[in-house]
Amino acid sequence: MVSNRFTDGDTWFFGGDRLCAACAWCYITHELRREVYTITDTPPSRVVQTRHQLGAQLVGPLTSECAVVIPVRGRRHILPTAQWQHVSTDDTQIRWGEHEAHLLAILRRLRTLPAVRARALNDPVPPIEVVRAHQPATWTQILADWSALEEWRRIPGSWWDAMIALSTPPTETSTK
Repeated sequence: MVSNRFTDGDTWFFGGDRLCAACAWCYITHELRREVYTITDTPPSRVVQTRHQLGAQLVGPLTSECAVVIPVRGRRHILPTAQWQHVSTDDTQIRWGEHEAHLLAILRRLRTLPAVRARALNDPVPPIEVVRAHQPATWTQILADWSALEEWRRIPGSWWDAMIALSTPPTETSTK
């Protein structure tokens, strides 16, 4: 095995006590635990991206020749288990289609509103400060958007953290 501290043995489908060379490389390469990247089949490549660049790529569905890896907590096992047309985080893989792109757009829209903080988005309803900071005509849309994200809030693990990071509005320093 990789080490006596290997933490993903329960998802390892291939028997034996040795890894192939490619999988071993995935487990020992530190950059794969820190960088956000896209894997493509045609041409075969790994493209390191900023979270903002990746967020721009995820405005639509992923193609059947593309996989996205977003390490949140520095886990090693993400790349070997990544799948085409999926976004993979430390412990979750979601097929990325129109619906997921729409949910990310909703999350981005909420993140740009005054008084909306990332921590508040964990709650099933917006805090009263968020509602009061906006015109009554927009309350229905804010509540609908907030409710639409419940689907992602229920996914266990680091998925929600990854989506919050992708939806963070760019700042002057992050775009330079």
